[in-house]
Amino acid sequence: MQQTIAAPQRDLRPLLALVATAAIGVFAWLAVSTEFGHSLAAYDPAVTTWTVRMRHGLVTAVAWPLTHLGGTLGLTLLTLAVCALLLLRGRREHALVLAGAMIGSSSLTVLLKLVFARSRPAASLLLGEPASSWAFPSGHAFNTGVFAGVLAGFVLFSTTAPARKVLAAAAACAAIVLVGLSRIYLAYHWLTDVLAGWSIALAWLCVVGVIVLTVRRRPRMLPAGGGPRAPAAGSGRPRDQA
Repeated sequence: MQQTIAAPQRDLRPLLALVATAAIGVFAWLAVSTEFGHSLAAYDPAVTTWTVRMRHGLVTAVAWPLTHLGGTLGLTLLTLAVCALLLLRGRREHALVLAGAMIGSSSLTVLLKLVFARSRPAASLLLGEPASSWAFPSGHAFNTGVFAGVLAGFVLFSTTAPARKVLAAAAACAAIVLVGLSRIYLAYHWLTDVLAGWSIALAWLCVVGVIVLTVRRRPRMLPAGGGPRAPAAGSGRPRDQA
């Protein structure tokens, strides 16, 4: 016979599923908005025009490093570096979660861009070379959200001090927002592209969380007799006091 052991803990999966559903709903609303050019998407040209007019040399100098860090090459190198560090520290599960989350978000980015095939802002507004992919959703916003979100999740669900958890969450939010805004500032994306990237990133993070919690909650199997044994009668050992 085998015994099943499962550590009792609060099940966060229903909450994560609810948040994921809400985030997907926001993404769907944005998708419909951009498809028909109404609601929030109607303000996209005005937002981009205003952003272009407000450009400043110092802001541009900051926007470029941010947008490069949130790009395919930047996030790939960061993911490989963090996964290597996690493996060196013996955190194989963390490395697997990060790698899996990033592979999934990258694949979803390509698929969603092909499905919606939305054009980017005019090339004349760009600061840089035109991009070859479609606009919706912003891959920078999506993938940066997943990368920073997973790392923040490692801290939030750890036993570290609350102050460090707050710091990790704040740093993740700052990185996600700044990278997304840099895409609007450089005129590579419309506002709704970035908002869609953030919303689908939140949904995907919740899905990853549900998967991780489901795997962790699977009962571990121990062979019969593998657990702690009570002392034999007459062994002369004192009983533990309650």
